[in-house]
Formats: sequence, structure tokens, C-alpha cells
Amino acid sequence: MKKFFAKLLFYILYGLSKLPMCVLYAFSRMVYVLAYHILRYRLKVVRANLLKAFPEKDDKERRTIEKKFYKHLCDYIFETLKAISIPLDKLVQRMHFTNPELITNYNKQGRSVFMYAAHMGNWEWYIVCHAHNKGAKMQTFYQPQSSEFVNYLTHYSRSRNNTTLIESQRGYRQIVESMRKGEITSTLIIGDQSPHWGAQKHWTTFFDIKTAFLVGPATIARRTNQVLVYPSYVGYKRGHYTVEWKLITDDAQSLDTGVIIDRFAALLEDDIRRIPELWLWTHRRWKHKYEDYANLRNNV
Repeated sequence: MKKFFAKLLFYILYGLSKLPMCVLYAFSRMVYVLAYHILRYRLKVVRANLLKAFPEKDDKERRTIEKKFYKHLCDYIFETLKAISIPLDKLVQRMHFTNPELITNYNKQGRSVFMYAAHMGNWEWYIVCHAHNKGAKMQTFYQPQSSEFVNYLTHYSRSRNNTTLIESQRGYRQIVESMRKGEITSTLIIGDQSPHWGAQKHWTTFFDIKTAFLVGPATIARRTNQVLVYPSYVGYKRGHYTVEWKLITDDAQSLDTGVIIDRFAALLEDDIRRIPELWLWTHRRWKHKYEDYANLRNNV
């Protein structure tokens, strides 16, 4: 019975994904009214984050960003739904990469690439849309969810363009295995999550706040000498994103892990300051305080 309802739900969602974008965006605005004005979904978290990031702005300016963010968040949900069925040639028109040669040139040299990304813009679309990546095997790290249906939907959508999904916990082993086979890979990893309290972390200045970042992406890149690039959003209008690949380093082994993370954080902050509504403000990005962590370390 569970499988029957899961299949039924999938076909319903697939059918919805076939609707024109203008219709899906109409639904998005209805969800925006519900989520923002009625349910006020995680509004306290969003407002606290915006106040920390932009203390120099007044309440009116932060409210403008806030509303734009919720509108984009709802658009993102329906754009992700659209990714289930949209033809890849149509998706390429909506997710434009200005300099794909930055990656393909390294691939031609036999170098594998780490795409060190964030919860910015539409990360689901550039997982699916890899016209820039024909010279390499595409991979992406992901965190398995408790729902089997959500996992299935994630795999279905993200693997449409022969992308291999790798559980984050197996990420390093899979990269090493690909190297052993002589495979040239391009691997997408999201690096702006707030690490668990007990996890290894690097503290860097992010929006003038000491902020904890995961060390995994930088550590793997150093150990395997992957080229590190960052997808920077240089243009945006509803349903259309323009991304420029920016080089973090092509000599990761020569850099400390902290230096790599510092460069990533600086690029991300620059993007957020330019187009703040595209970042995922509903995450409790600053839930860990450096002072608490430092005091704990000092008392051990």
C-alpha cells in the first residue's frame, strides 16, 4: 500500500512538473502568501539572520530583502519540481554558465574538479544542468533523508543527466576510487551548512561574525589535489540564472584547509551581498558561537 501511494504521489508531482512555468509561478505566489503572511514559516530565524548579516541596513531595507527571499524560496520549490521533467536543452537556457571552459580546460588536462557551492540561487538546477561538463563524469554529494520517497525523488531528478549521487559519508572513498580507475570527475558539493557541534570545523569571518564551516570539502580537495571552483551568481531574473565559475585554487595541496575555506566564504559573502534574496536564510547559520566553542576547548 505504501508503494502504491508513493507511486501515485510521484505521478501527481510529475504531472504538475509538466505545467508551463507561468502556471507554476502562479502557484508559487499563492504558496508565498501562505508561507510568509499566514504561516510565517521560520520568519524569526530569517529576521535574526538578516539582522546579523546586515546590521547597517534599516528595518525597511531588511524587510524588502526578506520578502524577496520568500518569493524566491517559493519559486525555487516549483523550479525544483520542474526539474523532474523539463527537457535539458530548455534547462540550459535558464541556467547559463558564462565560462564553462574554466572547467573543461582542466578536464582536458586530466584534472578533476570540485565545484564548491552553497545554498544559493537554484543549486538543484545546476546539479541537473551540466552542459559545461561533457568531458568528465559528473558526481554530487548528498545527505540521505529519512523519507524513502524524498530520496527516490532526489535521485530521479538529480541523475537525469547521468549524474552519480554519492552519500556524503562515502564521499572521500568514492573520489579515491574514481582516481584509482583513472576517471576524470566533476564533483558538486554544498559547503555552507552549519556543522554539528562535535564535528571538525574551521572558524572564519563571515559577515563580520566568527562563523563555523565544514572542513570536509577542503580536506578532500587537498588530499586528492582537486581543482576547486565556485559557482558565482552574476545575474538573476525570475526563472533565469547566470553563473560564472570562479577559481578558488588549482593547487589545493599547497594551501592550508583554512585558507581554502576562507576563500570560499569570501566569494559566497560577495554573492550574498550583491543578490541577498538568493541565499537560504531559513538555515540557522550562526547557531554556534565562537566564544562558546573557545571556552569549551579551554576548559577541556
